[in-house]
Amino acid sequence: MAGTDSRKLGQILVDQGVITPEQLTDALAEQHNTGRFLGEVLVSRGATSEEQIAKSLSEQLGFAYVDMAEMTVEPKAIQLVPKDLCVKFTVMPIFISQNTLTVAMANALDVPLIDRLQSLSGLRIRPVFACPSAIRNSIEKHYAAKRTEANKNFEIPAGALPAEAAPARSAPPPTEQVSSLRQAADLAPVIEKVSALIEKAVEMGASDIHLEPERNKFQLRYRVDGILQNMPVLPFEEQAAIISRIKIMSEMDIAEKRLPQDGRARVTVKGREVDLRISTFPSIFGENVVIRILDRSGGLIRLTDLGFSKNNLDDFRRLIRRPYGMMLVTGPTGSGKTTTLYAALNEINDAQKNIITLEDPVEYELPNVRQSQINVKAGLTFATGLRSIVRQDPDIIMIGEIRDKETAEIAIHAALTGHLVFSTLHTNDAPSAAARLIDMGVEPFLVSSAVIGILAQRLLRTLCSKCKKEYEPSPELLGQLGLSGHKGIKSFFQETGCPKCKSYGYSGRSASFELMLPNERIRDFITKK
Repeated sequence: MAGTDSRKLGQILVDQGVITPEQLTDALAEQHNTGRFLGEVLVSRGATSEEQIAKSLSEQLGFAYVDMAEMTVEPKAIQLVPKDLCVKFTVMPIFISQNTLTVAMANALDVPLIDRLQSLSGLRIRPVFACPSAIRNSIEKHYAAKRTEANKNFEIPAGALPAEAAPARSAPPPTEQVSSLRQAADLAPVIEKVSALIEKAVEMGASDIHLEPERNKFQLRYRVDGILQNMPVLPFEEQAAIISRIKIMSEMDIAEKRLPQDGRARVTVKGREVDLRISTFPSIFGENVVIRILDRSGGLIRLTDLGFSKNNLDDFRRLIRRPYGMMLVTGPTGSGKTTTLYAALNEINDAQKNIITLEDPVEYELPNVRQSQINVKAGLTFATGLRSIVRQDPDIIMIGEIRDKETAEIAIHAALTGHLVFSTLHTNDAPSAAARLIDMGVEPFLVSSAVIGILAQRLLRTLCSKCKKEYEPSPELLGQLGLSGHKGIKSFFQETGCPKCKSYGYSGRSASFELMLPNERIRDFITKK
């Protein structure tokens, strides 16, 4: 049950301005004398309405509230619960999603009734509050329609078919499935839950959110400082609704569960604009969802803040001021490659240069830079976009990633014809970048001629400044690290763990770089493979 409000119903109604303190006092006196429910007394006195009572009860008890007039009731849902039970207890089955039947109830705390509904339907029950009169109207409307439909389709006399030949209950049409998913995703508690998990991730500085369905639970994990951290498990019965909500936010097809999908969304978290890259992937227990968080509020990092050594910084600055050639930044996913390229572009950006980028997605907005975002559905890929960019009279081109031979060849030809080209590759170290381009099918002599520098980088976790502990490492460890004698190193520290770092012993990350400057000997090695 979501966050229960400890205030009593009457006080909530007063706080909301629905009734006055005097009306509450009079109603409580009548309740004491008659034994009737407070809500019933207030409605009979005309102090408020059934609808407002239901809304206030839902707030007090932490349940969702639904407006039955706006709900689309699934025919397959009402087949699971008989009308006489609905009338007796003022309940109405609404829709089925992910093995869960959502039921509107006048009293969502009636546990024996919830157990009975679960036995009848064979599904988990998700109770929601609704106005009692609206529930009764819905019962009459939909169960009458059910009888009419049954009479219309009844053409075979009873007993004409043997029991074993009776048709099995068919699966709901796709349109009904989509309708129920949309309704579940649009419920206020689901919207609030998705917003809360995104907000929490941003507060923790997470780079990714992982939503992982398992056999009996719905796991939530955040990647913080490169390490996945377990978070409180999400309600299993809300798995479909939460995933559908995320799909709606990112304009995905909520009915498609068999194929991977990609989408994007932009949200505002406490005044900070955050971009989300969302990926879904089918698994045996449902769709796995990963959300990459791109926080725009951090602003651009300067080259001097990245962690370069003095020599590497001087060499890198000379490279990015060259008039032409290709500068590659390599490393695994999430190692800060794009951040380094933005810092480089920001340093050399001036009114005398025409800088054009092709990115997937655009992570930061740079002044006086023409930035374009990949749109594969519309036909704008790195290769097609790069062909057009070279006709835009650029001085500097930044390509988000070289993924195929076509893109690599166009980028190298651009670098050889007077353009300075920046791009990224996925390799483990700097020398492997040249080999990767050759493996893609680019001629070795073109690689050796075009590439002016390769920067490989990693992000390393740093010790928590509050709890790190000084220690003396063993001679064996120092030998393995090539630090025997450790001249010039005064102290060594190791992790311990504290509340600030959530007992991990690490807080934040620092970059480590390997810069390769191809000389004649290296170029000769590249040409000869």
